[in-house]
Amino acid sequence: MTEAIASASGVLRIGIVGDLHTHFDALDVHTLNQRSFDLLFFTGDLGSGSRESSLEMARLLSALRGKVLVMPGNNDTVDIRQLAAELTHRSGQNAIMAIARQWQHDGDIALCGYSLHRLNVGGRRISLIAARPHSMGGPELTFPEYMSQTYAIHTLEDSVARMKALVDQADPEIIFLAHNGPHGLGEKPEDIWGCDFMPDGGDWGDPDLAAVIQYASSIGKRVLAVVAGHMHLRTKQGNERPWRVAQGGTVHVNAARVPRIFSRDREVFRHHVLLTLTPDTLDIEEVLLAEEE
Repeated sequence: MTEAIASASGVLRIGIVGDLHTHFDALDVHTLNQRSFDLLFFTGDLGSGSRESSLEMARLLSALRGKVLVMPGNNDTVDIRQLAAELTHRSGQNAIMAIARQWQHDGDIALCGYSLHRLNVGGRRISLIAARPHSMGGPELTFPEYMSQTYAIHTLEDSVARMKALVDQADPEIIFLAHNGPHGLGEKPEDIWGCDFMPDGGDWGDPDLAAVIQYASSIGKRVLAVVAGHMHLRTKQGNERPWRVAQGGTVHVNAARVPRIFSRDREVFRHHVLLTLTPDTLDIEEVLLAEEE
């Protein structure tokens, strides 16, 4: 996706689908294809942790029409070349070349991570920066050997440097896309990226992402939003996290409503988030689509 995603109408719609964990099927493909998004972004964790479940979800995603970006989550550390091949119906050398080009191939669906994508909304130019893939959150670089071999990222400092280079190339307004959100938004288990699986809680946001957001602001660029998932909105203690938090002029969105297909009052709903851009505004809303009889 080297060309800017543009909207002739002056309204650009981005559909955000949180962590799947296999809760995605042919009906979702049909529904999302009918909603005429300019871009779809998936926050990752496609499968249930097994290689085959992630690849099966990738096969389903490959049927989506239009522009699609998929951020690999911590559950998506299958052979990244095979995951890319399933998404793009490529195999062998073609998939490897797609990786070498950081997934910015000529197709409409791509894995993202440490990559820059541009929007043009009626002349308003906004850059999407895809942050560190496969994040598990917390203060450490997760899957260090894998990250070193696949992305040449050996430390969190390397990750910061890679993303700073993208910020330097970006437009004056930026939206960050990530699997996990940034550090700095709370330490309680029910905070948007707070730790709910250790007795003392703690901030489980990504420190490298937080550092790069601060860097972008320090050089005069405006961070409009950070869109991520990973920390499920329903905590292990049974509480609900906020799905959006505004701080310092930036809207932070956690789209990980898990399961994203659920029953309520005898109806079945499917969850996604809609981000709408105009030349002057940014609006974000949670969408629950009821299944038709």
